[in-house]
Amino acid sequence: MNEVELIKAISPEVAKAAYDDAISPALKETGKIGQDLVKTLRLVFFPLQYTSVLQDRLAKHLCKSIDQVPEHRRISPVESLALPIAEQLKFHDDQSIVGDMFVSLLARAMDSERIGEAHPAFVQIIGQLAPDEAVLIQQIAAAKPSAYMRPPQKSAVVLHKDERLALINASALLDNQKNHLEGIVVCPEELVQPELVYTYIEHLVSLGIVEYTNDPWNDTFKGVKCIDFDFWFIRLNGMGTLFHRACLSDGRETP
Repeated sequence: MNEVELIKAISPEVAKAAYDDAISPALKETGKIGQDLVKTLRLVFFPLQYTSVLQDRLAKHLCKSIDQVPEHRRISPVESLALPIAEQLKFHDDQSIVGDMFVSLLARAMDSERIGEAHPAFVQIIGQLAPDEAVLIQQIAAAKPSAYMRPPQKSAVVLHKDERLALINASALLDNQKNHLEGIVVCPEELVQPELVYTYIEHLVSLGIVEYTNDPWNDTFKGVKCIDFDFWFIRLNGMGTLFHRACLSDGRETP
């Protein structure tokens, strides 16, 4: 019997009792939106042998999502977003940056003023991200645009902070160019696996949320050539900016 057949075979009374027992206590203080969300998410708990640990974890995530939305703006999320998000949330603990992105996305889906940020494609994008890539998105978002450095000929060697600063200071760049580059360059040393930084950037570009830009070459860095290192400029595109706002920015900020 597959999952759909199992759902059909279980009586509504049994299903309701199972879900209400598992989730309602954790959400009872969130008002009507919590009750509506429980009803929306009942399918997530099939098959019924999901452990209480997963149920408790999901309930905590749901409460965090609801808490991000001012009470007067809370609406019940559409199932097409709520169900796949909840399915993913069962497998992320409180320390997971990927789980936090799903929590924020669900919050947007329950916010009458920010529901437009909850793009359906973001569920799949979050599911493809490594935690390090979320950190990298935050770095790229902080500088408009950002940059990344590497040794000549696209060497795989990763340049950490002291190495970057030494190369920049020894270069023929003007002082204002040196200061600008230092301020916008990504920091692989902040990643758990810094050796993958170039792969991460390629992946973010392939996901359609990061793009290369030539704008700084036509302005601040016009005519610049460096011998001991190469650097490129990257930024969040329109989709990436929306993704960052929906999934990685402060959940309580206003649009």
